[in-house]
Amino acid sequence: MSDEGASNNELLLAACKNDQDDMLDDIFKEGGYDINFQDGAGNTAAHYAAKHGALNCLEKLVNHDDIDLDIKNTVEGDTPLHKAVVYDEDPELALAIVELLLEAEADPRVQNRNQLTPLQLVSPQNQEMKDLINSAVVAYQVGDDDLADEENYEDDEDDIPSDDE
Repeated sequence: MSDEGASNNELLLAACKNDQDDMLDDIFKEGGYDINFQDGAGNTAAHYAAKHGALNCLEKLVNHDDIDLDIKNTVEGDTPLHKAVVYDEDPELALAIVELLLEAEADPRVQNRNQLTPLQLVSPQNQEMKDLINSAVVAYQVGDDDLADEENYEDDEDDIPSDDE
């Protein structure tokens, strides 16, 4: 091990584990990090932020252009969204984290090693979170293909000759 201390990648994980968004700002300014860096267990900064209820850090992470919110860790095959839905220290905070991840386009359909989606890990009593994830799943099922078809249909209307032609 070098005498230089922790790398910026390691500091990135530590900042998100402890919700130290000021430290995260410093790392972002300094550079020399990989936003999708994975530790030995395959966890990214987003995994740690979701697991530890670090909403401030997660807000900064999801605004990073290169972030991949669907990376699976190597132990359970969990994504940050899987981690967020089982965060049980503060149900309102957990809901805010899940909502943020979904708005940032984390895929709610990804299965972990046990073939479980984040929705399947939600506590049966947490109807609000289940509804939120269900809405996101429906949005993914509608998908861009359906939107593209609608646009093509509108374009086709322009090709209909008018009575004047």
